[in-house]
Amino acid sequence: MNILQNSDDYVAFLIKHKLSTNQFLLLHLLNSESMFKSNDKLRFKTIGNIYKWSAAAKTLKGAGWSETEIQDLIDKEYLWGMKSVQKIDGKDVLTYSIDQLILTQKFSDIMFINASFAFDEILEIYPDTMDIQGQTVFTKSGDLDKLREKYVKLIKNSIIKHEEIKAIIQFGVDKGLCKYKLDNFLNEAIINSVRKLMEESYGTGTDI
Repeated sequence: MNILQNSDDYVAFLIKHKLSTNQFLLLHLLNSESMFKSNDKLRFKTIGNIYKWSAAAKTLKGAGWSETEIQDLIDKEYLWGMKSVQKIDGKDVLTYSIDQLILTQKFSDIMFINASFAFDEILEIYPDTMDIQGQTVFTKSGDLDKLREKYVKLIKNSIIKHEEIKAIIQFGVDKGLCKYKLDNFLNEAIINSVRKLMEESYGTGTDI
């Protein structure tokens, strides 16, 4: 999840969706950890991070996930789960089991995007033509199916990454920086250079 690579995006995401860092960690691990079948039940690997963090609650304050945190995620419809009787410190306790928590479509909607649909949005934003020494050149000529595949690999279905690239392209359009064919503009080197210009422009509050 590319959101973890940028602290500004990460904090903005948490605030927008009203999630604590610990709640997001649970959603992230539920999405990324591997499960296996044992006695007709799906379980996470005992050496996995989701169990490590749960077990750490015995010695580390704030580790693990409280019933309140899990219930809040269920109330916000990011998770589905039912309470069951669990053996905790030798006592039977009615609570949620990590193994039985299921991510919902709402979680997928805030984290992932159909990359093919996302590419259509890029096609709408990017200029159709550019002027080179008085000659009109079409920017979207070539094999768009291959370019679509390239974009899918670039964003890895991340809605955060897609929104970031959309903002970079829109900045490029506004500043007259889209002087490449689209397949060239979508190279990471060019994306990163325009991103740097955008950050410098917004950081100083001036136009470049």
